[in-house]
Amino acid sequence: MYKTSHDLRFVKNRTALRRAYIDLVQEKGSSSVTVKELAQRANVNRMTFYAHYDTVDDILCEYVDEMTSAILENSSKSGETDVAGLFEAATEQMRQEIGFFRLVAKEDGFELFRGRFRNAFRHIFKEELMHVPGLCGTCLELTADMIASGVTYAYFGWLAGEYGDLPLDELVSHFEGMYGGLLGVYPDGQRGSGR
Repeated sequence: MYKTSHDLRFVKNRTALRRAYIDLVQEKGSSSVTVKELAQRANVNRMTFYAHYDTVDDILCEYVDEMTSAILENSSKSGETDVAGLFEAATEQMRQEIGFFRLVAKEDGFELFRGRFRNAFRHIFKEELMHVPGLCGTCLELTADMIASGVTYAYFGWLAGEYGDLPLDELVSHFEGMYGGLLGVYPDGQRGSGR
């Protein structure tokens, strides 16, 4: 678990620890970063680390939670779920540390990161799917899980470079077509009668 505070010293140390984590993960190419390495790199002592976090993984959890909160907030402001907006918001959140997130997207050991993003996407799609007539209960949960899993898998595949130099807008276009088809929405905006 991570702690929060608006105290300037707390924020300064948290920022230094996050920067150290990002740099060490990129240097090592893996998530195997120790508290000792982090404290040394951030120029803080181990006690300062534990005043902020319980484990090293908590740094990434905090970062992802901040990012997904911003994405969810953006989605709730717009009032509708559009895949393009979702991908663009996620990419914008990652832009400053894109090298780090590309590494995280493709390396083992970052399942927690991918899982937290999937859960945020699941929440967004579930909210949208609640408006689909006849979709409720287990079917609603399962549909939201399937869409979120597919979106997350493809987005992180794109981020990791698995689709070559496929532009983000083409990836979005594929997903919008599949998502609309799943909901029975046709290019003309009309809903179909069957699912």
